[in-house]
Amino acid sequence: MRIQTAGEQKYYDFIQERAKRLQTGMIVWGSLLALAFICLFSNIIIAAILAAAGAFLAMTNIKARSVLKGKLDQIEDKEEFFRQLTAPHVAEFPDCHVIIARDYILVFKEDIFIYAFADMEKVEVGIQGEVKKVLFLADRQGKRHEIISTAKGDGMQREFDRVYETLKERLGRQNLRER
Repeated sequence: MRIQTAGEQKYYDFIQERAKRLQTGMIVWGSLLALAFICLFSNIIIAAILAAAGAFLAMTNIKARSVLKGKLDQIEDKEEFFRQLTAPHVAEFPDCHVIIARDYILVFKEDIFIYAFADMEKVEVGIQGEVKKVLFLADRQGKRHEIISTAKGDGMQREFDRVYETLKERLGRQNLRER
């Protein structure tokens, strides 16, 4: 894909860590398949095991790459989405891998998640005793989507509160626009 705008660059910088992991996975499965080919001449059983492992990793990696590329498919107006990522009001929280634009929130945990505020109903905080807090967005069907979490003493409480306040503000604006 050819990057043409600053918003696209910001998005690809945001997903860079996930893309690097997928690239590393591709190197691993490619190496396993090459090793299987080499072992084919000396030990057919080891070659078969390596080929099976390489093929499994290849299928898993190719599917994950396809899913990552498809993340933007849920966005109707991609130009506007990328424009919002570079707008002055965008809130970035690099320590917790969150970007909050006017109409969207991007979250990176093990994977990349993009949520449209238009699909969300409310912000919720789940508290697990005095040990952990989890911030959720709840969609209109009642499904909760975890945004970030913080544990007592992890130093992320301040970021958690800032993300929570920003989400409340942006979701409140979205609900006012819909009325």
